[in-house]
Amino acid sequence: MTRRRAEPRCLAFAFAAWVALSQAQEGGATGAGGIKVVPRLAVMQTWTDNLRLDDLNKDAALITTVSPGFSVSANSGSLRGSLDYALNGIAYVKTDQPSRVQNSLAASAQAELISQRLFVDMRASIGQQSRSAFGQLSVPTQGSQGSVSNLANTNQSETASLAVSPSLRGALGNLATYQLRGDITRTEVRGSEFGDGHSEGLSLRLNEWNAGILGWWASANTMQTSSSLDEANRSSTLAVGLTYRPDPDWVFSGNVGSERNNYLGGTRNGVTTGADVQWTPTPRSRVGATWQRHDYGNSHTLTLEHRMARSVWRIADTQNTVLGNTGASGGVGTNYQQFFLLFESLERDPVKRDTLVRGYLQSQGLSPDAPVAGGFLSSGPSRLRSQLLAVTLQGARSTLSAQVNRSVTRSLGSNLNPGSDLANSSRIEQRSVSLSASHRLTPQSGLSLTATRQETSGDLSSQANQLTSISVNWDMRLGARLSLLCGARHSRFEGFTPYTENGAYASLTQSF
Repeated sequence: MTRRRAEPRCLAFAFAAWVALSQAQEGGATGAGGIKVVPRLAVMQTWTDNLRLDDLNKDAALITTVSPGFSVSANSGSLRGSLDYALNGIAYVKTDQPSRVQNSLAASAQAELISQRLFVDMRASIGQQSRSAFGQLSVPTQGSQGSVSNLANTNQSETASLAVSPSLRGALGNLATYQLRGDITRTEVRGSEFGDGHSEGLSLRLNEWNAGILGWWASANTMQTSSSLDEANRSSTLAVGLTYRPDPDWVFSGNVGSERNNYLGGTRNGVTTGADVQWTPTPRSRVGATWQRHDYGNSHTLTLEHRMARSVWRIADTQNTVLGNTGASGGVGTNYQQFFLLFESLERDPVKRDTLVRGYLQSQGLSPDAPVAGGFLSSGPSRLRSQLLAVTLQGARSTLSAQVNRSVTRSLGSNLNPGSDLANSSRIEQRSVSLSASHRLTPQSGLSLTATRQETSGDLSSQANQLTSISVNWDMRLGARLSLLCGARHSRFEGFTPYTENGAYASLTQSF
């Protein structure tokens, strides 16, 4: 089923939330910096020898992409956060492929509406997502300010998501502190109802006031997730727990409770128990392990993270239940996320660090949203196991980043997850390996090389594909606000419709 474009509603919601939150900035304390808006205009020219990604019907073409955009950052007062948006107009020459428009959005903010009492968190994003894990895969074209999916890949859909979470915090005398939190999320897929969904949740957590070595806590939460193609999934949980902190480096926690859900069809009641261990031996090292029992499948998280002056190492293993659109698998999967973690030792403030990381990636010729994470559109509940190994090394003029990611998605119980790949395969495994290296030739110019490999497999031998790509880029700053990036790539895809694609591109970005 097709329909009118859905994602502008999420985009409008995101902008409306920013406008509303900015009012809190005007009414709160005004510090240095305030809200900063930086408009920009980028023009990209791309040549490809296989626009349609089909070796039997190759279509060489020139692609012109014009991308007006802007970034917003707030770093003082009661509003803190960042927003980056671009509207990509894509036109094709020497081909009958119609012109189109893509949106790109990444936003995150927190507003303190009442001092130390009422808060609102907001996250929003718009990007390209694979409809099917077994369909065609392609690499985006890298520009000076990010990536654009300008090849004719019919397996990609523009997906928008928005999450707004108001929370009320306070104290119940000298007995306990409380946090009452609401969670509202919405996901919309352009041109289709498949993958659309929304959820509403409410939670309350009590923590012992001024807890010492031993403390107690209690929580209650309820959530409902709905999609257009599947029945609504509901869950409610009541739990109590104890926390033991023998010293500042160690925290142990255990809990027991009851839960009610319909994930396996029909309403079920069960007992849930869990444990959590956190160890922070140094300010730059963290080890964590959590485990929770559920009647529909246990969940766990194992994390090992260590930061040094010029490197960051991260190992993660998570398993949980995903409701609706799976999107990208968990863990640190992009250059931006990895360097945001690396630069924590340089800048603790998240908003200032956001500016620092984006400026550094641009100077290194690295795209913030590369490499492309795996994932696919879904409508019902599923089980996701994600494993990640990521290493980033930073030298005086060179940077090396490597990531290995594996995710396994399984159908949950007898749920058919209508319309998605899980209706035809009970198990979908996705693996990716990426390596990025960059070197500054001069303070104004540099080279970068990125190699990636993605593989997908299902129950049947025919449910498999793999994409291998390599790209090289040269970037130069032509002025204080003008930058140029030139590059070339080679991609090879093996699947139902195999192809080989070569491309060359140049991107010029002017900030104002």
